Amino acid sequence: MDVQDKLLTSVVALPDGAASTYSADFDQAGAVQSGKQRFTALCELHVSIPALSTVQLPDTKTITFAVCAGASAAPTTVIADAILVLTGAGGVGCAAAVVRFRLPTDVARYVRIKATGVATVAGSTANMTVTLRF
Repeated sequence: MDVQDKLLTSVVALPDGAASTYSADFDQAGAVQSGKQRFTALCELHVSIPALSTVQLPDTKTITFAVCAGASAAPTTVIADAILVLTGAGGVGCAAAVVRFRLPTDVARYVRIKATGVATVAGSTANMTVTLRF
């Protein structure tokens, strides 16, 4: 699952405070029936986060990542919550992180990643990079 199309990459700032940011949509296209794919090749969403400082992610504060999917663009329905939770600790923020999520074969046409912070998170100076890999 390491084949990647450069056009299937989304880079977006992490959230500030108790807000959410979303990656761009990944349109699975293909044959859609009743809002669901009839067939989707095995693929994964690959989410990469750089190390965050204690200013960006203070001790005990979190940024939670979820997978959203839907039949139309800009989906907000969470199909997998907390696939990654970053927590500030030890007065140093958090280490870089990577998570891979394999999409189910009946996933809806559009998918994207949602990152949600809590109060005092200042993540907008760092980006999450999301790619669709085959």
